[in-house]
Amino acid sequence: MNSRYPAHALRVLGPLCIVLLALVPSSCDAATEASKPGDLFSTLLRSPFQISQDGNTTQTPGRADMLWELVSSLLPPTDGANELEIIEKQLEWKHDLVLWVLPDSVTATLPELVKSWMANYKLGSLLYLVLGAMWCFFTYVVFKNTRAGIREENIPSYLDLLAQIKVSMGAIPLYTMLPPFAEYFIKNGYTLAYGKVESVGWGMYCAYFVLYMASVEFGVYWMHRKLHELRLGYKYLHSTHHVYNKENTLSPFAGLAFHPLDGMLQAIPYVWSLGLVPMHFLTHELLLFATAVWTTNIHDCVYGGGEPVMGAGYHLIHHTTYKHNYGHYLTVCDWLFNTLRTPEEHQKRTKAN
Repeated sequence: MNSRYPAHALRVLGPLCIVLLALVPSSCDAATEASKPGDLFSTLLRSPFQISQDGNTTQTPGRADMLWELVSSLLPPTDGANELEIIEKQLEWKHDLVLWVLPDSVTATLPELVKSWMANYKLGSLLYLVLGAMWCFFTYVVFKNTRAGIREENIPSYLDLLAQIKVSMGAIPLYTMLPPFAEYFIKNGYTLAYGKVESVGWGMYCAYFVLYMASVEFGVYWMHRKLHELRLGYKYLHSTHHVYNKENTLSPFAGLAFHPLDGMLQAIPYVWSLGLVPMHFLTHELLLFATAVWTTNIHDCVYGGGEPVMGAGYHLIHHTTYKHNYGHYLTVCDWLFNTLRTPEEHQKRTKAN
């Protein structure tokens, strides 16, 4: 395992900065909200000049306004008569943003659950493939044999990478069924989700966020632990992921290489916690995808430090002992329930043996 290094922290924090977009209020008016990003892109790609009937070439008016309209359309709407209406508009914004290549005539005929699944499947697949490829490039090429990468002899083979991609891509269609069902319960008022930060204020937003993540952390810890301790759960579900149990077989692509039901079970605490704690809707949505970023990070075998964060150094121990470090983002639950093993402790035990 490797010691901490700033470049590793940048690889983790960079993609997560997108969460800030969910907190930026949109200044779109009603006309802007009705415009799809694809329509605005098409308009901007046209020639900036038009030819009048007398043959003179003039600049097309309103292109600066159109550019601002495009930028505004990329920000989530925050207006509505109530929280559920705001969330409904934000879901429509998300679907239009992701599925803008599809004609309106197609998306208008799709059931909401199907449209939502298509959007989440597209986002999930792109995030997994692009992020995994970039992470491998930096870990195995740019930072190879440095503290921010791993030694050349520990780089997984192409066959291992392809096997992990195959398992993950087979599971993602089912993983991405969870958000549409969560959105169904949210839209129908079965949760405590709210649409804009101003509804509760920044102070309560932060307090609710901490409580929500505490619930998620507790739920993921026990779900993960029971998938190990219950024989049938491990044999038929979680063992699919633990095929990769050494530094030279684990890779960023192993982050989503689970049995589909296993992956959904470990993500369910993000959904049931919405019924326990008020939570900002778009922050919840982005946290689901931030999990994909995090699981990519903890399978790269690069120890970035930063305790009590459950980084790759801790998770590599989990893949070798099978009974330590079940936590999600933090080591707190493992500390509370006596399943924590630090990289330093593990190194001492390994040398002693």
